[in-house]
Amino acid sequence: MLDFRVHELDMLRQRYGAVELGSDLRWVLFRSFWLPPGWNRQTTEVLVLLPPAYPLVPPDNFFVREGLRTTEGHLPGGYFEGQTSVLGPGWGQFSFHAQGWRPGPGLTEGDNLITFMLAVERRLKEAC
Repeated sequence: MLDFRVHELDMLRQRYGAVELGSDLRWVLFRSFWLPPGWNRQTTEVLVLLPPAYPLVPPDNFFVREGLRTTEGHLPGGYFEGQTSVLGPGWGQFSFHAQGWRPGPGLTEGDNLITFMLAVERRLKEAC
């Protein structure tokens, strides 16, 4: 399992830059996640919690640093501020559930954190 997550982390860094894996392998932090146009920021931290049964079970929801708004100043739908995460207070949580999750026997076969983060990207495009 550790090998899987180490290789997965390498792939995430290639696409997203600075990414940290929690020492307990239960979370992934994207330090500077680029946001699509329509937000009040260009980048934000994104935190994804990994369930104990990952990769058989997908991550559920994701966190961003509080204060995220559309350029018009609105809160996005399905977003709740004032959340405390494994990294402490100051987070907003997007309600987001991976649809049709199909884990594969290896990292490049089936769904993984790359496919989850691509879905997060789509969610952020739709939300603004």
